[in-house]
Amino acid sequence: MNCDIKTVITILYKQLVSSSVSTYPELVNTLFKSYFDDPANPEYDRSETSKLNAGTRTLSSKLTDFYVRKDKSVLLGDIKGMLKYILDKPQLHVSFFDLIINDPLISKPYKKQFGLSNSREYSDDEHLAEVFYSALTIAAYRPYYKDGKDYYADFYYDNTTQADALFSNSKLKPPCKYFCGREAELEELHTLVQTEGRVFLTGVAGVGKSELVRKYAQEYKSEYAHIGYYYYSEENGLMHLICYILPDTALVRSDMEEVFQENLDLLSSLGKSTLLIIDSFNLPIDGDPNMEHLLELECDVIVISQSNYGDDYAVYDLTEFRTFRESYALIAQFYPFDIEDRETKIKMHQLVSINEKYPFSLELCARSMKRGTDTPDTCTDALIGGIKNMKARIPANKDGKPRTDTHYNHIKRLFENADLNDEDKHVLSYMRFMPESGVSKLLFKKLSNLMYFTATEKMIDLGLIHENSDGTISLPSIVKKLVEADIKINPQDLYIFAEILFDTTPKEAPKEVLSEIAENLANNPYIDMIDQDIYVARHLFFQYFALLEDRFRMDMMLMQLAMLYNKNIFKHRLLYSADKAHFLSIIEGDECFDIIKQTIENAETNPRWHAHEDGKEPPSEPLVRSFIVSEEDDAEIFGLNDE
Repeated sequence: MNCDIKTVITILYKQLVSSSVSTYPELVNTLFKSYFDDPANPEYDRSETSKLNAGTRTLSSKLTDFYVRKDKSVLLGDIKGMLKYILDKPQLHVSFFDLIINDPLISKPYKKQFGLSNSREYSDDEHLAEVFYSALTIAAYRPYYKDGKDYYADFYYDNTTQADALFSNSKLKPPCKYFCGREAELEELHTLVQTEGRVFLTGVAGVGKSELVRKYAQEYKSEYAHIGYYYYSEENGLMHLICYILPDTALVRSDMEEVFQENLDLLSSLGKSTLLIIDSFNLPIDGDPNMEHLLELECDVIVISQSNYGDDYAVYDLTEFRTFRESYALIAQFYPFDIEDRETKIKMHQLVSINEKYPFSLELCARSMKRGTDTPDTCTDALIGGIKNMKARIPANKDGKPRTDTHYNHIKRLFENADLNDEDKHVLSYMRFMPESGVSKLLFKKLSNLMYFTATEKMIDLGLIHENSDGTISLPSIVKKLVEADIKINPQDLYIFAEILFDTTPKEAPKEVLSEIAENLANNPYIDMIDQDIYVARHLFFQYFALLEDRFRMDMMLMQLAMLYNKNIFKHRLLYSADKAHFLSIIEGDECFDIIKQTIENAETNPRWHAHEDGKEPPSEPLVRSFIVSEEDDAEIFGLNDE
């Protein structure tokens, strides 16, 4: 049963003393007394009351707007005026309370808050009036849809409990201060979003997709009540992203699908007043099973991607600058020049031509010229023969992996031409683990074990590290690919990086930033480089995510640990927690708890396990302790001898 207007008034009508309010129209007139007594209101169509009773009409928008404009006390006063006609107040209280709690289309956070604020049992008329008010306002203000002649309740959420929290963890930033030359593209994207609602913004890496959308959000923010900007993670997927648009929602693995569906309903209920932006979705449509759900939303959605989606979806393909004028404007942001000088104009024309008006390549050239390490001539010479198939796009193939051998050869040439020293490469190699949304320079300096900011600032000046509008720094996606392909990271340096990270607490940086860095580091192949025993490494990350109170990533690590236990692939080492009781208390109640607890206990009781290969006792208070067991012990612990 839904808390709709027909049901609320039907419940009320059953509890009325018939001699006082004898008819359904009379009930409606009494319940909304303030509206009908106000001479400024237009005459109400009295025939609508019978339609309310039949479910073929919802309350008039004139009536609901009247109470929305008034203070809560106006409708509450009308409700209190009704209470003298109620036959069984305790029963009415229970009926309204249960109607709200049991309505499957009322958002879970609202019901939770309602249940905490109100008891099910009647205590006095003040309490009854509040529960009555909640049921009536939900029924009056919730959305309805029409099927045939009848109106049916749609998903309901309460603005006062959820609107402020929606997208509060958004990664939206203003566009960079150098943004220019995309006025026509902004208007075209706006028209497409207004017409289609769900749009894929595509183009090669470095063409300026993210900056265009940030500018779009800035230019058209007055059209939206809510704007959310998030980065897609292939590890977590769209379900995790959508579940966290309300970051305070308590998530456990068993109800992820429920929260996901509830948040989808919430987004659709907000309609065109809401814009959801998802960056870095570089997969085919079927690369994430939940993309089709997003494409059915009623709110506006922009998905930023390097993939090619053909003609099956609403696509805006962002390409290079359309004119030389726009290209000159970007260069002038970094390297002012006299366009009226004929010789200068010829050189700039050559530079823009060989870059094919491609924004990121032009920016790198302009920054290099600003530093004095290059001239228009040397930049042009460096790129001769370096650009191949500039308009190539990443194919939306089955495995979703991009072809990177065609569209960034020109960037690779400039990257190689930068003549990076060891310290520069050290900075870039650690930037690969930083969040796409950015990290503070101070935190990066600590994590990368640098004494000064000099090398970082140099990479910013070269354009290889992007300085965001809020002062944070991030690695452009195309540079990240080059770094991962060309700059190797030393396992010992990575181990030091991990130690520094695990020693960094939420007092020094936001939890979500530290969690994302740890997750990037935990992804193979880097985890193998931190510790040769993948089982030990995953326990280290599990404990760090526990410190950060990141339930989702704790769950992911526990799932992986459980798989390691089940498959018996931790080879010759077992991990034993220095504070086993604390560790077990963290995971108590988890579906993996029993198997992890049993495995640890089996390892402890086995007589043949010993501390270390050198026979020395481990430190008294380490984060974790590692022990060596033989394959024979493994077999005994897991009962494999029976096989």
